[in-house]
Amino acid sequence: MVQCMTNVTIRDVDDRVYREFKAEAIRRGLRLGAAMSVALRQWAETQRAEKTPRKSLPDFEPWDWGEGTERTSEEIDEILYGSKP
Repeated sequence: MVQCMTNVTIRDVDDRVYREFKAEAIRRGLRLGAAMSVALRQWAETQRAEKTPRKSLPDFEPWDWGEGTERTSEEIDEILYGSKP
């Protein structure tokens, strides 16, 4: 097994936030480096997700589902909410 060991110094970390982070890592049975790796990975994924453009309902184009599907929306409503009076 190959293990990469890097010493990193991080400046300007809020003391209170650091203490809370370290305490949570201990509660979860994680070494501080492992907990930091998880936190950094999650942060990076969140940043990437925010850059991904999201579509809203008006962005979608309608399409034809084919013959015999003209009442599909009404049929689904009847199944979900019961028959119309």
